[in-house]
Amino acid sequence: MPCSAACGIIIAMQDRAADPLWQTTLRGVMLIVLFFCCWLSAFKGSPGKELWPAVVALVTIFISRQVILGLAFGALAGCLFLTGGDVASALKQLTTNHFFPSLQGPWRVGAILFTLILGSFAVVIERGGGFLAVARKLIENKRGNAGRRLETATGLMGSLCFFDGLANSLLLGKIMRPLADRSGITRAKLAYLVDSTSSSIACIAFISTWIATQLSLIDQSIQSYGITDTAYTLFFQSIGSNFYCLFTLALVALVIWRRWDMGPMKKSQVTEPTTRTEYKEQRSSAAVALVPILTLSLGIVSLFYLWETSPLWPVTTEKLTKAFSGNAGPYALTLGSLLGLGAATLMFPKKHKARLPSAVRDGAASMLPPLLILIMAWTFGSVMKEVGTARWLAGAIGSQFSPAYFPAAVFLTGACISFLTGSSWGTMALLMPIAIPGYLEVAGNEPVMLSAVIGAVFSGAVFGDHCSPFSDTTIVSAFSCGVSAQEHVITQLPYALLAAVTALVVGYLGTGMGLPAWACIITGIGVLCIIAVAATRKTT
Repeated sequence: MPCSAACGIIIAMQDRAADPLWQTTLRGVMLIVLFFCCWLSAFKGSPGKELWPAVVALVTIFISRQVILGLAFGALAGCLFLTGGDVASALKQLTTNHFFPSLQGPWRVGAILFTLILGSFAVVIERGGGFLAVARKLIENKRGNAGRRLETATGLMGSLCFFDGLANSLLLGKIMRPLADRSGITRAKLAYLVDSTSSSIACIAFISTWIATQLSLIDQSIQSYGITDTAYTLFFQSIGSNFYCLFTLALVALVIWRRWDMGPMKKSQVTEPTTRTEYKEQRSSAAVALVPILTLSLGIVSLFYLWETSPLWPVTTEKLTKAFSGNAGPYALTLGSLLGLGAATLMFPKKHKARLPSAVRDGAASMLPPLLILIMAWTFGSVMKEVGTARWLAGAIGSQFSPAYFPAAVFLTGACISFLTGSSWGTMALLMPIAIPGYLEVAGNEPVMLSAVIGAVFSGAVFGDHCSPFSDTTIVSAFSCGVSAQEHVITQLPYALLAAVTALVVGYLGTGMGLPAWACIITGIGVLCIIAVAATRKTT
């Protein structure tokens, strides 16, 4: 009888939990309780004000699944502690001292404009049929196995769509799904290839919607620490230490080469071929995609060079390095993206010109949620700086372990935050204002591992994003490829864990022991190659 009653209660709670109204009400109550606890702690002057903003932000994101709300609540929590629990003063301080100032400056304005323009750029190319044309060119090559051609084409297309992770997942899955069905590739395998290339490529690309966020967060975090390197210089240096993304891309290549189905992936089923209608729709030229992408890339590089270099001739490696180390970032990115968008509009098929205005509008509109996250990230970082979280963190952990192992700790922390929140952008916004100042406080005058710390933030954010069932890129990748989010997470998890363990042990712990980043990369790829060959030697 008690067991029956207990089962009845559990079933009733599950039914209520499935009710959207009940979920919303429960989450609202939990957020109110959280805010009250924060206010009470601030009013009574309880210790721990340095950590409260991060904790409140993390818990809010976990409860609500809303990154913007989490960052806003975290920033407000910090202001509550700064004002001693005075809600009115906290709101005033939040807006006047942190929110509106975060919208000022060339880096901030440039990041906003660049993100909007690049969103339009991606949608214009997609609706012009450029990506589909490139995919068709790659697939129609008759050399080699059809399945391997499809997987290779997916990997190459993922690299070509470097300018946005979410758009990459959506476009690539939509384009490649009917082709995969006819090539005998499971949709779970396709979802893995799409998801693993999208965020990983966007995170290390120096031209993407991610770069605006990454550069602005780096720039904000190094202020007042006497760092002479620019945000762009530090970003380029961090690419070699972004071990998870690099090893994930290497693993994708190995999976394609060896036709490696690991763990649950072996049990995924091939879907019946779809009709050819979607494949033949909107025939276009590959130039519709390639010309704008080439214009975008060369335009930004050229603008960096022209902005910072004198005399222009001869072109040398030293001049190019100096150009990217200057302050041209916001101007070059904005003007270069305009050149790319101009090329995309010119290459747009004439018979579909009526679609062009809506493509530009829809592309810019699709970037509004990421932009709101970015703006709240700036606000949150400003509050964290005033609260003094970095100094507290340095004092708390500085005596516990060597600064050399700080990147490994940051990677693990970022992985946990990203997994719980389901947001790589939210993780970067939460962790970067803590990790960089915290390391600089610990390292003192010798911040030799700063680039590794930055790379660890990015790696942890992407790894957790790949494994989390709440992740937007995970859900979009699964949806666009025609597979359930649950199946996608389960089948992708072994590959993500393998890349993450390699990144942690060979990459960040190896860096902590004094190995240069290039040696860690070579060693890590070598380890992955050995594992891949050993696992597939009987089946290949």
